[in-house]
Amino acid sequence: MSDYRRTTRECSVAQLQSDLARAIQDYAQRQQWGNLEAEIVMCCETTSEKIITNRLDALLNNDVDAITTLALIVTPQRLIWAHSGERAGTAAASAQYKDMRLKIFTPKHTQDIAVDVFGRMDGTREKAGGRLTLGPGPAAQKFCEEVMRAINNLNPPSIEKPRRKWFGR
Repeated sequence: MSDYRRTTRECSVAQLQSDLARAIQDYAQRQQWGNLEAEIVMCCETTSEKIITNRLDALLNNDVDAITTLALIVTPQRLIWAHSGERAGTAAASAQYKDMRLKIFTPKHTQDIAVDVFGRMDGTREKAGGRLTLGPGPAAQKFCEEVMRAINNLNPPSIEKPRRKWFGR
């Protein structure tokens, strides 16, 4: 069972929480992107609420934000995300599909959808990784489909060649 209750909704950048929208717009300006709005294929927002299961959990996880919000944007070239929490603050980042590995799956004991990202973030030379978690539902499923479509458009899946037979077998 998950320690979080997550809901994911499809929206436009203008419909995101104001701090997330501002973080994404500021980030886009620092990266010197042109018209980001014109490139957006899909945008969604996930709200995660921490579920306190017992007193020990409350004591050990006292410094964790009770409610966090994650914005995810799919463009034809890159994945953009912003995270916001009362204690964690607000930050945005992105990575081009060609510079990252992406794994989308459903973790055990939950219906949430996890997106593991590893690669070079835009504006840096270092590689980093992390997990972006979405709630269950049609908006999260659509997001995953759009990301995979964008990746497949850039790097079409290769057709597997038949394996050579060893010693005629």
